[in-house]
Amino acid sequence: MENLNEHKLFLEYFANQVDNNIQNHLVSELMTRYADMSKQLEEKNQLLNEYNNHLEKLVQEKVKEISSSQVATIHALVKSAESRDDDTGAHIERTARYCRVIAEKLREAGMYEDLINDEYIENIEMAAPLHDIGKVGIPDAILLKPGRLTDEEFETMKSHVIKGYDTLASVDNLYHENAFLRLGMEISRYHHEKWDGGGYLSELLQGEIPLSARIMALSDVYDALRSKRVYKEAFSHEKTVSIIKEGRGNHFDPELVDIFLEHNELFNDIYNELSNM
Repeated sequence: MENLNEHKLFLEYFANQVDNNIQNHLVSELMTRYADMSKQLEEKNQLLNEYNNHLEKLVQEKVKEISSSQVATIHALVKSAESRDDDTGAHIERTARYCRVIAEKLREAGMYEDLINDEYIENIEMAAPLHDIGKVGIPDAILLKPGRLTDEEFETMKSHVIKGYDTLASVDNLYHENAFLRLGMEISRYHHEKWDGGGYLSELLQGEIPLSARIMALSDVYDALRSKRVYKEAFSHEKTVSIIKEGRGNHFDPELVDIFLEHNELFNDIYNELSNM
């Protein structure tokens, strides 16, 4: 009887051991399978993320391609309008680059952090060529007049800022909240305003003038001074820098002049690079 009990205990112990071994094996097997499934899922997620990132990149590239082609078309139309004045050369290309340089240097200096980002820099470079789009509506007799304009002629010339603004505003009515158009409207309407309030047509003062228009004002004047016009010869870089320095605090935003003076050689480089376009 005692042997029978021992045998029974042995069988129970053996069964328990087998059960434990089976349980351990099952747990181990389940954990292995779970780890393998997790690894496969992670790999699939990684592939999916890579695919999504690739797809997003393709979409962004396509949007950029379409946007660039549209902007190029607009710039071609502006260029065609400016070709009425053979002396303008690559004015719109150069002023666009000047605007970009100023915006970039402002950001590097930690200024206008709430406004200047990558999008702003790209948009101001693209929108800058629209600054004189309103000159399409100015008669050649005034636009190309070699001598001083009469008061009446000057009033007509000044109207190009309104004509340009209205043209862009009509497009903005169809495409609301377009940052590129908004900057183009600001630049076209206000780039002849002066820091001291003596510009036209709104006679805005200092910070009332949008930053984009203040940047454009300095860029436009630099290029106009450097370039030959029907009413003047081209000025040297040194003389142009001196004139802009004199305009600090009256014609131009003092902070922008300081940025310009610090990096004025970049302007000279851009002018020389693009002057034969």
